[in-house]
Amino acid sequence: MNAIVEETKDSIIEDVRRLKEQNAAKHGYDFRKIAEAARANQRQHPERMVTRIPTKGGQTVTRSVSKEEL
Repeated sequence: MNAIVEETKDSIIEDVRRLKEQNAAKHGYDFRKIAEAARANQRQHPERMVTRIPTKGGQTVTRSVSKEEL
């Protein structure tokens, strides 16, 4: 694999881990607080949410979620 591609992958992974650590620290490493903050963010931005709807044919359909469904 190209060294530039590997470096980019590693930097993305490091960024995700850094953001995850910052988020956990922000909520005192309390799983319940982290989960509640995630749910609050989902309620605040329902246009970003997608729901998977299984169908009989095995094909998965996705759709946006309304605020009432959150």
